[in-house]
Amino acid sequence: MGLILWIDQNTFATGLLEKVFKKKDLPFYTLPSAENFSYLVDDLKPVMIILDGKTAATHGEAFKKQYESSENMQNLPFVLIEAGEELSFIKNIIGQIQRPFDPFQIPDLLGKFLKLN
Repeated sequence: MGLILWIDQNTFATGLLEKVFKKKDLPFYTLPSAENFSYLVDDLKPVMIILDGKTAATHGEAFKKQYESSENMQNLPFVLIEAGEELSFIKNIIGQIQRPFDPFQIPDLLGKFLKLN
């Protein structure tokens, strides 16, 4: 599995996930904000973006503008965490995650999402 870009303002959860991914020697990068990150998509070339709905809503318009202006981002698969209709403009949603989740099961779950799509 290639790099996972996880965008979530819940730094406790992402800290646990980062440890799980590192222990499995899987590439993982996390951001606490959906504001001004499109350059990272170009630089890091993730295979998937995991986006928390509440985090995206905090910078909704900024995120939408970035998404619409980045062809690379539009071509990536997205997995959403507890997101609603406000993110319906995302074209390539391949799965959803509900809280609470077991961080130790996330790498396998994301691998399954990638294989199914």
